Amino acid sequence: MNKRLRTIIVVLGLTVVVGGGITVIQNQTFANEIKNEAKATDDSDWLSPERKKELEHLAQSKQPHILLTEHGDFYPVKVPNKYPSDQVANLDNDGEGLTAKTKQVILRNFTYEKKDIKN
Repeated sequence: MNKRLRTIIVVLGLTVVVGGGITVIQNQTFANEIKNEAKATDDSDWLSPERKKELEHLAQSKQPHILLTEHGDFYPVKVPNKYPSDQVANLDNDGEGLTAKTKQVILRNFTYEKKDIKN
């Protein structure tokens, strides 16, 4: 009985050691895969230069649906109203900025106007 108990303990001990080693190796491999995946997706040069140029052109040529600013929301208009020059902000020119009195914004040759909300 003594010899049999000792054999069982040795076999169980070896099983635990081998199983623990396999678990450690698998976890290390999994951790390395996560590092490699994060490294691959964090690379900022994953777009080709041609695709970057194409996306930049699309971003510059499409009209946004709405301009959200600290002085109000401006919506696109097809036919702009006439406003005095102190109420128009031309963001294409760096010198002119938005103010609380601004009623119209020009950005990338698109015109936006502030809608008056009437209760």
